[in-house]
Amino acid sequence: KLLAENPGIEVVIDLHRDGVREDTRLVTEVNGKQTAKIMFFNGLSRTAKGPIEYLENPYLADNLAFSFQMQAACNEYYPGLARRIYLKAYRYNMHLCPKTLLIEMGAQNNTVEEMKNACEPLAHVLDLVLSGEEPKR
Repeated sequence: KLLAENPGIEVVIDLHRDGVREDTRLVTEVNGKQTAKIMFFNGLSRTAKGPIEYLENPYLADNLAFSFQMQAACNEYYPGLARRIYLKAYRYNMHLCPKTLLIEMGAQNNTVEEMKNACEPLAHVLDLVLSGEEPKR
């Protein structure tokens, strides 16, 4: 409904925190601050047996490319911030827009400060990718 009412929206971000074992710490240091690690999550609308027909996603390739670009920019500008890209069978909300990100920001045992600290580099990387800026060399 929100997308239909706001056709100018170009990016959809579905933000979560991961659920991990209590002894797992998803933290790195960015600009001298303890920062929650992030993970880009993609729903593939398919299992090993093939496509899940009732979970069609016309934006599957677009969303995969978007998360790969985000991952590459994170690795270039903030090494250690992004965990691996996680691929799962189902669709989630990935069918809503060609630029949809499902992001796991930290986990249940990260502090609010660590989560907030992750927002600045994430916003920077999002700006880099959306503006088409070339990575630094």
